[in-house]
Amino acid sequence: MRRFQLLEILDQRWCPQPVRDGATDCLEAITAAFDAYRTARPRMLDAIRRCGAKQVVDLCSGGGGPWLSKPWLALLEREPGLRVLLTDKFPSHALAERLTGCQRIVAIDVSVDAVNVSSSREGESAPDLHGFRTIFSSFHHFSDAMAARLLEDAVRNGDGLASAEVTSRSRRAILTMLLMPLFVWVLTPRMRPFRWSRLLLTYLLPAIPLVILFDGLVSCLRTRTPEELLTLARPYAEYEWTAGYGEGAWLPPVFLIGVPRERA
Repeated sequence: MRRFQLLEILDQRWCPQPVRDGATDCLEAITAAFDAYRTARPRMLDAIRRCGAKQVVDLCSGGGGPWLSKPWLALLEREPGLRVLLTDKFPSHALAERLTGCQRIVAIDVSVDAVNVSSSREGESAPDLHGFRTIFSSFHHFSDAMAARLLEDAVRNGDGLASAEVTSRSRRAILTMLLMPLFVWVLTPRMRPFRWSRLLLTYLLPAIPLVILFDGLVSCLRTRTPEELLTLARPYAEYEWTAGYGEGAWLPPVFLIGVPRERA
């Protein structure tokens, strides 16, 4: 099945903020409930250690992603001094509340463009966004030209990078996406902090489950194979690149990891 560069609703500026926040909250809850990226975790941790990074800059974080789940928080506890910055082009208004009491993870409330992270460092009050970059469930959002710019920006700044996605152009992934509204309906009452808008847009006017269903199916059609990922990364020979599928999972995450050769 060939790759299609289609549009997703959550990528659009006209998407209402309550729908965007509700959908990203649901995606974060589903990711945490199934520990979707557990098979990619050891590879990512190894790359972070090889780079000697003390800070992770998570791109396109949405509602928080894997870093807020218990297994990834446990990883942070085993890595003294390592902290995580959650960034997004459209920052979630609900994310800061979810991080209350969490000292090792910080939500950046300014817009951070994944293809030009360094532009968000300008100004005296700008956060320090230098560190190992992670991006979950989002690399497929970028066209080949924009994805190449994302990789180039990391290489230009000497930052290691790891991407992982559980979507793929497979029958199993597409069939699983058809179940996403069911997961949303089951998990929504348990999500915290509680929001009436999330409840109304799930059960009364089901915009959130429909958006997640549509974007999930499109995501499968947009996700690259390991071979396609390595083709994108090939021009940046100053990095050591690895790509593949995590093993032993219902939806094995496809990953791309880049480490500067001087550190590899």
